[in-house]
Amino acid sequence: MFDPLESAWICPTELNFLQAIFDRVCMWCQIDRPSERADRLATYLLHEFRAGIRDETALFEAAMWREARRSKSGSMHEHDKGLGDTTIN
Repeated sequence: MFDPLESAWICPTELNFLQAIFDRVCMWCQIDRPSERADRLATYLLHEFRAGIRDETALFEAAMWREARRSKSGSMHEHDKGLGDTTIN
């Protein structure tokens, strides 16, 4: 079945926009690339973008919240502690 969220085209500018957010989240959360975790993050960002979230801060914070939640449910690294209290610009 055709899913517009999965088949929507993105232009190079949008791809660069998403890549910058992806890179920042990977750096902050120490996500290895390539890895399954990085693949899941990229898929998440692309899905959120296609769903209409186009604000850089909103996408970054949503991805950071997702990764912090994943860290708390699994092994928690020292750099993840207190992330909920941190303001990231």
